[in-house]
Parts: sequence; structure tokens; C-alpha cells
Amino acid sequence: MIDLTKAVTVFIGRRGEHYFRHLEFDVSSLLDDRYPGAALNAIYKRPDGIAYPVITTYADGVLTWSPSATDTLVVGVGQLEIRVTYGDVVGKSVRILTIVEEALADGIVEPPEPPAQEWLNQVLSVLAELDIDEINSLLNLTYTLLNTTHDLVEDTRDNLYMRTGVLLNHSHPIETATAPDMISRRASITFSGITNGNNVVIGTVTYTFVTALGSPAANNVQVLIQGTLRNTVKKLAEAIRGIQDVANIAYGAGTSPNPASTAYWTSRTFSIGDITIPSGESLFLLERTENATTPLTLTSTATATINAFTRASYLRYVLSGNATGAGGINSVRGPLHTLLPIGSVVIGGQGGLLYPTAYDCHLVTLCRQSDTSEKELDLYISNDEVNFTRISRSTPIGADSSNAGLHIHIQMRQSRVPSGYGLYISMGSDGTSASAFCDLKFTYHLYPVSLATTNM
Repeated sequence: MIDLTKAVTVFIGRRGEHYFRHLEFDVSSLLDDRYPGAALNAIYKRPDGIAYPVITTYADGVLTWSPSATDTLVVGVGQLEIRVTYGDVVGKSVRILTIVEEALADGIVEPPEPPAQEWLNQVLSVLAELDIDEINSLLNLTYTLLNTTHDLVEDTRDNLYMRTGVLLNHSHPIETATAPDMISRRASITFSGITNGNNVVIGTVTYTFVTALGSPAANNVQVLIQGTLRNTVKKLAEAIRGIQDVANIAYGAGTSPNPASTAYWTSRTFSIGDITIPSGESLFLLERTENATTPLTLTSTATATINAFTRASYLRYVLSGNATGAGGINSVRGPLHTLLPIGSVVIGGQGGLLYPTAYDCHLVTLCRQSDTSEKELDLYISNDEVNFTRISRSTPIGADSSNAGLHIHIQMRQSRVPSGYGLYISMGSDGTSASAFCDLKFTYHLYPVSLATTNM
């Protein structure tokens, strides 16, 4: 039984399977006693991006889905969302990640002769010795073997999958980066009110909030005010990144995307060096140009708090969950703190094309700490900042001195973070000061799409 109150990943079958598996979802949390007789439906988004309602059955608080060959047509990671409709009321479940795995091709007329065991041993030896740079050769060789053998597939597939998985998950990424870094400056703007005619100026581009779109001049963009402040700020972030949305954003010449900066929405606490940005409807801004020194304009006529573009070599986490009591007896984890905003990890960095990819958190560097209490770190991921999934619990980060020049490196072993997700931290310690802090840097690996979609 799949619990809809938690973010989960569900294996729905292998390519081409048809009504073979029966997935049961506990929908009682959606229906509640307030909506008797409500309608239920499930929307499935395949790995190729095509979304459509799927056929389900319902009985006694359980919704059952039996994926068809259409649902399992494409190998990769998709999404499922269950919705309840009761008059004008619409409720939605957390988005469930779905996985379809590869299968042998249909239509084989005559099975080939199985290879000799000696030949198979040679193949396995070659697989074990392949250089990381030859990962494509590994994949071709592995899948050729699996698709051209018959009887030996059953005997060897576990071994092959194990070897392939080990190599894939340790293959060298296409890029490694740290956050924060001193290559490009960062800034923030937190909104508490937006009205018609308010604007935000970033570099040479002016973004104006309007209640009806027009035809903006060069270096001007119009952003349609949405139903909530949060959605309006999200739409501004998309406009700065140059996302095409003709119903909500109108671009003037030379503005798509902003030539000077990129932007990502977050509602959580984050930091620019030792400046803490409180939770709210914020934009996390990154300069596109590397090593620039010319001042970059950031102003707004909306009700907002601005932190100008500056370089930051670390982020500060304030251990506000600490409380008085010997040994931190009353201390709890502090708030979730944005490390990498949703969709902000892209191949090529902020100066390149917006090509989001999967990533992982490889290394934590403790740059500085204000006291010598023992500290622990948790990592979370989220694609909406409403539902959070913890991927690392109680990682110790040391109780050393506050020497600013003493860097402590903590190796992480994290699951891969899917593209389109943000990375968040929460920390606690056995200290008693609610103003104690740690200054941290994170190193992360980026992966090409061929690996990002199959190994998470």
C-alpha cells in the first residue's frame, strides 16, 4: 500500500508490460470525511513528458492503477499525481516519482546460441577494467550482451547489473562545482508586496508588474500579476531566466533571458556569506559573468528587501534551534535552509543554457564555526518547497576550534538528486547558544542526461 502523505518513488514495470502490476494507493488522506462521494482521478506524466489521465479503480479507500503498455512505453522517470474533485474543491496528492525499466525487445524469432563460459568470463574481466571515460563503451557492451544471449541471461544478469551500477554511480561527472563560490556574485530580493506598476531593475533590464500584458519596449519585460504573491515572484524568476510563457510574460528586445543575471525562487531561509535572508517570497540571484567587477544594478519599487550583488565564499547556518540546558538537552534541529534552489543546477553554469541536470552533494567543507559544540547536518530535497524528502540524516560535521583558516572536509555519500529539485540543509548541535553558527561550502557533481535519468 502506497502512502500518499509521503513523497515516494514507485517502480511501475518494465518497458512494454501491460496490466501486469497492480499499484494500490491509500487515498484516505485526500478524501477525508468532508468529501463523501468525491471523484478521484490520476494524472500520469511519462518520461517523455506526455501527460494524460490513467484508468484506475476505487474501493474502500484504496485507488488501484494497473499500468498499461502505453504507460510503460518509455523507459525512465515519470510522475503520477492523484486528484480529488468535490464540486469546486480540488485536492492533489504529492507528486509520486515513477520508474520504468528497460526490457528485452519483443519479436525474437530464434534465440542465438549462448556464448561459452570462457568468453563470458573475458567479457566480465573487460567490464571490470574499463576506464571511467569509456562509460559509453561499457553501456553498449552490457546491453549488447543482455540482448544477444538467451539461457545465460538468467545466470549473469545480476552480476552484470551490479557491475554496471557500481561503475555508473561512480563515473566521473561532466562537471564539479561548489556552492557558494567566488566566481560569480550573488544577490537577493525578498518581496512582501507587489502592485500594478511596480518594477524590478536588474542590470539594464526593467521588469514591470502589470494586470494586463502589452508590448514592452527594448530592455523591458512585463510580468502579469498572479493570484498570489508567491506565484507572482515565481513568474518573475521565470522572466529573468527567459522562460517562454506568452500568457504571463511579455519580452522586449534583448531581455530573454536577462543578459546579466539568472534567478530562482525560494521561500526558505538562505544566506549570502554571513548575511541571513529570512524565509519569505525571495529570489536567489546569480550573476552570469565570471570574475566581473563592474557594479550590477538591482533596485525595485515594490515592497521588498534587497541585498546587492556581492561575492560569497561560504554560506552561514545559524543554529537557532539551540536552547539553554546542559549538553543541549533542549536543542532541536534548526530551520530548513536553501543550499541550491529548485532547478538552479544546470549544465554549463549560470552563464550557459538552462539545461537542468541531476546532481549529488559530494563534499561538505566546514570553513568556520563560532563554538566547539558537536554538530550534525541533515540534507533534504524538494521540487516544490512544500514536500521535503530527507536523503541524509545526522551527518557529523565536527566540534573543532573556530579557527577561520582551519577547513574540515566531510565526505558525503548521497543519493542522486533529480533535475528540477532543490537541496536544503537543517542542522543541530549539543550547544546552548541559539546564535551559534557554522560557515559551510558544498561540492556537488553534475551528471549528463543519459545518467541523470536512470540513476537516482
